[in-house]
Amino acid sequence: MTDRAKDAIRQAYWEAIRSHVCSVSLDQADDGGCGLHGRVCAIEAHLPRLVEVLSSIDSPRMDEYVASVEREICGACEHQDAAGLCGLREEGECALYAYLPLVVEAIEDVRGASS
Repeated sequence: MTDRAKDAIRQAYWEAIRSHVCSVSLDQADDGGCGLHGRVCAIEAHLPRLVEVLSSIDSPRMDEYVASVEREICGACEHQDAAGLCGLREEGECALYAYLPLVVEAIEDVRGASS
């Protein structure tokens, strides 16, 4: 697969996520843009690996998605400490964790459209 094709696929995932998640995010600014200041949204920051991890799961159970995200994404995130604690996640300020069901839905929509 060419880099251009990979970029197109990544863009399709990002647009689906923005449609499903950003439109209902509590961090949305009045103009519809992202209202986060001083940090990058966890979904955007981890997008390529996130798509890879979530695409490898096919389950009706959300706990399997949560466990994979915690293991594969949170475990490598700068906001999680060595003990596995994340202040953003614990305070409900991690968009990835807060909106994971919507992220899964967006990724499944893109996967379904491309099959």
